[in-house]
Amino acid sequence: MHATLSLAVTAAICAGASASTWDRLLSDSSWYVPRENLLAYMTSTTSFIEPPPLVLWDQTLWSLGDSLDGHFTGSAQATFFVTPEFSFSSTTSIVGIATESGQIRMRFTSTSDGSTVIGVGQFREVDGATAMQMQMISGQAGSAYTTHWAYMLSYDPKTFTPPDPLPNGDLISMEWAWTLGTTWNYQSDQLFGPGGVGSFTITNYRNGYFWGAGTGPDGSSNESFTLLGSITPEGNVLFNVLAESDSPTLVTLAGQVTGGPLDGCMVLRTYEFSGSVPAFGPEGFADLVPQPPCAADVNDDGRIDGVDLAAVLAAWGTNGQGKFDADVNGDGIVDDQDLAILLGGWGTCE
Repeated sequence: MHATLSLAVTAAICAGASASTWDRLLSDSSWYVPRENLLAYMTSTTSFIEPPPLVLWDQTLWSLGDSLDGHFTGSAQATFFVTPEFSFSSTTSIVGIATESGQIRMRFTSTSDGSTVIGVGQFREVDGATAMQMQMISGQAGSAYTTHWAYMLSYDPKTFTPPDPLPNGDLISMEWAWTLGTTWNYQSDQLFGPGGVGSFTITNYRNGYFWGAGTGPDGSSNESFTLLGSITPEGNVLFNVLAESDSPTLVTLAGQVTGGPLDGCMVLRTYEFSGSVPAFGPEGFADLVPQPPCAADVNDDGRIDGVDLAAVLAAWGTNGQGKFDADVNGDGIVDDQDLAILLGGWGTCE
């Protein structure tokens, strides 16, 4: 049975907040991307995995005007670096809404071609500062898609210069690295029709970004698809789907992930921003497909016991390719995820 989850977890700073709280914070403010959040990814608009996503470094600057009852407008200037020597920029106008609970919905409209981008977020407390935690995907069919998540921080342009979007090796949002290599069953009326169930596998994960491929029921509009998205440290998910077809249409979903390598669950809803109002579809549920019961029996003796535990601990931090294959979940490193699977399957396996 699934517990119904809210679209975004409300941060502690939201307790007792009202629209005027966010109005004071947002009005006539400037926001930037801190260095550890500069990583972004670009893909083609026909597949999220072929060719593989391209690493970008994105410094986005927001300049906001007046905010009234949580409704605000402004402009954004994004600079994308593919290499330190090559970059390109875009300028958009902003329309946004901040709810009393601190959830954020934004629409960005290109000043050059009128194309739109939608963002979803939440006010968070980060190292003593109030951040706008945002997730979004930009682009349009025929060009490219770019996905980015960040803790946007406010700054005074007169006294502070945001960091350049150059390569940074910091690893963040490692809380969800265990999703690498996992397969999920996904029930979604929106993607697969009434009662439809598909599945997807996350084949790559870095700094909260993930991508992979999936399948739906025969004959459904998403019979075969690729996926790309992000997971914040708090578990907010932006999940984007492209069906494998001659003219794939981007479907954006937003929600949350909970649990771990043994009981992971995602609750996702389609997300659009029509006119001045964000719209969400009905909930769909993705459940983690557990590892085979004997996956942690690394010495293949029919039991998960101290011998297997010793092998995993001895291979800790490596790829596990020694006397035994100690990389239980096959993600390329022996770590706490493998240990959790081993302990969860302790005893005789079949």
